[in-house]
Amino acid sequence: MTVHRLALPCFLLLLLSLGLAPTAVADEFKELTPALRERLAVIHQGTRSVQGDFEQEKRLSMFDRAFVSKGVFAVEQPGKIHWAYQEPSAFGFASDGEQVRRWNEHSGMSAPSPLARDPILSVIVDQMLAWSTMDTEKLEASFTLAVLETAPLTLELLPKARQLAAVLQRVQVSFDRDETHLQGIVLFEPDGDTTRIRFFNVRVNEDVSPGLF
Repeated sequence: MTVHRLALPCFLLLLLSLGLAPTAVADEFKELTPALRERLAVIHQGTRSVQGDFEQEKRLSMFDRAFVSKGVFAVEQPGKIHWAYQEPSAFGFASDGEQVRRWNEHSGMSAPSPLARDPILSVIVDQMLAWSTMDTEKLEASFTLAVLETAPLTLELLPKARQLAAVLQRVQVSFDRDETHLQGIVLFEPDGDTTRIRFFNVRVNEDVSPGLF
């Protein structure tokens, strides 16, 4: 398994990973209260753009080590995303909601192509946008949301579809103390592998360079 494979976005990893176990159910399932739903709606509606740095740590159950990659990201409503790995190798993709561009340090930038022609990447982009802006309406189409902590706010997402549950056991998302953006995402796979993404130097609702998309 190459470093390039290990550094793929966590959303792509969850779609391509192999696993057989069904999803686990939280021992103490706490549904979202109306008040919490309102708080999440305020976060979503108030998020025009989010940008910053990230560190991704992939731990494989068969190895006693972590594979770490770092990069930058930016999302802007509606439908724009830039996800770029910088270490240990440079690659990524960007979409303006209609067209998508990919690049890596070996072959350079690809020509823009319609996002709709790539159904897998379309799903990845859709999920990344939903998670980064906490679009609960979109998230609840695929996941059951439960509350793990209230301060700082931490949610657990359990896959609804058996097909998704076969490759993704559960997801935990945690917010910063001011509840303006996500601070981290952890994906738990049935085979014991985990992918953890930490966000830092996050700026919310600042202007994003149009050239990123």
